[in-house]
Amino acid sequence: MDQLNDLKIYSIYDQGHSYDSIHFLPQQCQTAWNDIKKLDLPDTYRDATSIVFCGMGGSAYGAHIIKNLYHKSLKIPLDIVSDYHLPAHVNPNTLLIFASYSGNTQETISCAEEAFRLPFEPKIIGISSGGKLEELMKIYMKPFYSFSQDYNPSMQPRLGQGYMQIGQIALLSTLGYLSVDDQEIKKLIDNLLSLQKEYEKKVPVAENKGKQYAEMLSKKIVNIIGGEFLSGAIHAIRNPFHETGKHFANYYLVPELNHHLMEGLKFPQTNPQTLLFFVLNSGLYSKEIDVRMRLTKDVIKKQEIEIIEYTAKLDTPLSQVFEVIQLGSYITFYLAMLHGVDPAQIPWVDYFKNTLRN
Repeated sequence: MDQLNDLKIYSIYDQGHSYDSIHFLPQQCQTAWNDIKKLDLPDTYRDATSIVFCGMGGSAYGAHIIKNLYHKSLKIPLDIVSDYHLPAHVNPNTLLIFASYSGNTQETISCAEEAFRLPFEPKIIGISSGGKLEELMKIYMKPFYSFSQDYNPSMQPRLGQGYMQIGQIALLSTLGYLSVDDQEIKKLIDNLLSLQKEYEKKVPVAENKGKQYAEMLSKKIVNIIGGEFLSGAIHAIRNPFHETGKHFANYYLVPELNHHLMEGLKFPQTNPQTLLFFVLNSGLYSKEIDVRMRLTKDVIKKQEIEIIEYTAKLDTPLSQVFEVIQLGSYITFYLAMLHGVDPAQIPWVDYFKNTLRN
């Protein structure tokens, strides 16, 4: 029997309920969208001249998605800070969003504390499931979205991304910086619910793209390629390759990779045996990117390095972004099953944090 068709392995390795959290992505998205609309946000937050997101890892992925998905329609600059300190350009007209799934991320808390020491007052909002960030927002009486984790039984931030990603999109939409409506979100969620039926663990490998891709990707270093509006999603799915699948992966974006990567594939000479490229195609790419994607694949093939492709099939950029994110979550879950590990456990991250704390 094919390993991923043996339903017993899921109860053996998925002790942390990662599968359930992945399966709840649509419900996370709907919850965040509904909750944000109920937030009491000051009218003065609607006239910012710049936006700064502060967040680490998965907590910043919503910002990366927004920056790449809406760069043609977002009229003010958006900066992403994944570090301990605020940029010098923060001013009273900056919309400053602090995002930390746990609410206790050191770098994000450092930025928030720095913001509250400024001699002026930016337009501050916080997003988390609680923690110190919520305490700070209450002390300084700032708008705050505290989401429940009802649809993330694993309690792992990377598996509760519907809250953070749609939560951040909903914030900017509610404030008028983005144009996203209920109908678009409903369509997105309906699409996710429909697609995930193909990826369920009860669906055999022969009919399950999530399992098929996991098997194809499991033996080599994965290099994810794509571009344009999918760039944020590509950034986002690298995390679950590492933390969920325990599998090394990189990503490269077109057209930037065309200016350096292609000459770096010659050595080591073992590259054809150790590397593969996971190419994310879209019928919604611009003509310029579409041509570059085809030529990029040609260069990789000529150097005898394996290419595995997926073409996003939904009909809007927003839907394709979450199509890719959802597929990535299932692929990496099945990778963990193939590797015989609990996808929820992150022992090296825990070791690092505990050592740093002490």
